[in-house]
Amino acid sequence: MSSKNILTSKIQETESIIQWAISKVPPERILESPPHGKHPQSGKGFKTYFGDWSALRQLFHLAFYEETYAIPSMQHFTGSPHPSVDLVFPEPESEERAWQDALAHDVDVSSLLQRFSELRDFQLHLLSEIPEETLESERVQTGLGPVSAEFVVTKTIQHSLEHANEIMKNALYWERALYWLDMQEIS
Repeated sequence: MSSKNILTSKIQETESIIQWAISKVPPERILESPPHGKHPQSGKGFKTYFGDWSALRQLFHLAFYEETYAIPSMQHFTGSPHPSVDLVFPEPESEERAWQDALAHDVDVSSLLQRFSELRDFQLHLLSEIPEETLESERVQTGLGPVSAEFVVTKTIQHSLEHANEIMKNALYWERALYWLDMQEIS
């Protein structure tokens, strides 16, 4: 199986994983940041484990990263000018402004999932346009040096799995961890 075929299947699989993970978060918690790190019985480990972002914020981050960094980098391999952003060192301030703007306009999970799906479809289209023989050609400059289209897509896959893990930890352990922390107060 070629790298291109594997990357295509993994882009599709990670989209499904993100959609599934989001579906496991109760609707009333989709915008709630994990409270575990603020619990009186919480140690630093709980804050580190659960993070600060809501499930919707995680999804927004993925869509923002892919639209702002991954897609412009992929487009360079199909003939567009070199991206003006650094794939490896994104600008958190611009993302935070975009997130605050999305909140002000009542961003919702279904529209964000739809947008995420559209971005994935576009990446699949771009990937299909990149010739197999240039997949490993390092043509996008980053803060860590030049990277290939294969690197760009692989980073998107890795990044998706990282945030799917964060979403799933909150879906699986939110209530159980709060229960455990509450029990520590009683003991």
